Amino acid sequence: MPTAGAAPPAVVDGGASDGGASDGGADAGALTPDPILPPATSVEQAGVFETTQNLAGGPKGQSGLFYPTDLGRAGLAHPIFVWGCGGGSRPSSYAMHLNRIASHGFVVIAEVSAIGDNGAPMTAAIDWLTAENARAASPFFGKLDPKRIAAGGHSIGSVNTFLIGTDPRLTTTVHVAGGSLDDVNNPSAPTTGKGGKGLVHPVAYICSQADIFGNVEKTEKDYAATTAPAFITIMTGSDHVAAAADGLPAIVAWLRWQLGGETERRADFLDPTGAFATGKYVSRNKNW
Repeated sequence: MPTAGAAPPAVVDGGASDGGASDGGADAGALTPDPILPPATSVEQAGVFETTQNLAGGPKGQSGLFYPTDLGRAGLAHPIFVWGCGGGSRPSSYAMHLNRIASHGFVVIAEVSAIGDNGAPMTAAIDWLTAENARAASPFFGKLDPKRIAAGGHSIGSVNTFLIGTDPRLTTTVHVAGGSLDDVNNPSAPTTGKGGKGLVHPVAYICSQADIFGNVEKTEKDYAATTAPAFITIMTGSDHVAAAADGLPAIVAWLRWQLGGETERRADFLDPTGAFATGKYVSRNKNW
């Protein structure tokens, strides 16, 4: 389970609002016709949207849904982010993280992850939201952008993200503190065949230096095998559990770049002096 991080934006659960979200310095009035995302001054803070969470949604009524309360404001078609939870945790364990991402304009659906489910719940979540976007009675009807979908997860959720990483509907994947478990140095070992070497979309690997589960070593192998455009960072002063919270600014910025079209954020990741390549972020990139 993740550790607690900074205070989340205000949340509406079941429709009862308890206040507005912090705007991180951005002005909600700055929306322009048909924007991809409203601007945000800081990825360290909440975005411009108040958020709603529903912990009993999705295809089986067991998914976590986190999304802007004012869906489709000013014509915005929201990008989609599918999140795989770490082993033994649930969407509620990541409520702070996922409300923060939703406050930046994303519709997030979170699924419980386990070894052996082969990423099927995450694929089902994509199917469900895509169908909801086309269902006239759905609150998501016509409010989503099915051409802008990312998948990611923490620990086992990251492992299962590898298993769906070739889905052509995806734009990018994000892997937090979880290698694929493929042994790329032993061709005879059992393998999913869909580790880093199988990824076809731009990928962000976010690890912690003090990860006692060996995920730095596993993820380094995935990064080495990756032929798609890739970014890897190993955060100092963080561990396996804290990685999702400590890496949250990078996750938000990555999604705003990859799904939100904010190409100016490219330098934050790929420039040697970029925001996520300096300080606690010890980073590399390739294939861009």
